[in-house]
Amino acid sequence: MSTSYIAAKTAAENGAEFTLSSGSSRTFFVTEDLASGEFLTLEIKETNGGTFQQVGKLCFNGQSVGVVTARGAGDSVFRVLKPVTTATVGVFFD
Repeated sequence: MSTSYIAAKTAAENGAEFTLSSGSSRTFFVTEDLASGEFLTLEIKETNGGTFQQVGKLCFNGQSVGVVTARGAGDSVFRVLKPVTTATVGVFFD
């Protein structure tokens, strides 16, 4: 069963922080394919300062699925950012 992460909307929103242990993963998907130039951004939280740093694009340009896998030692804290979109897009994870 999928869990809603960001409600369906056209407005931008930062998703809630989530923690993954090393080697674990979480699959994210959007309810509508992202248009050209639209993408979900993955960020990781620094352990020393507590600020988020961009890791990269999670899904973009017509894609609807992206997977986050923790690779570091111990737990890592992430969040996903949804941009302003032309269509009403919701973000879910499994």
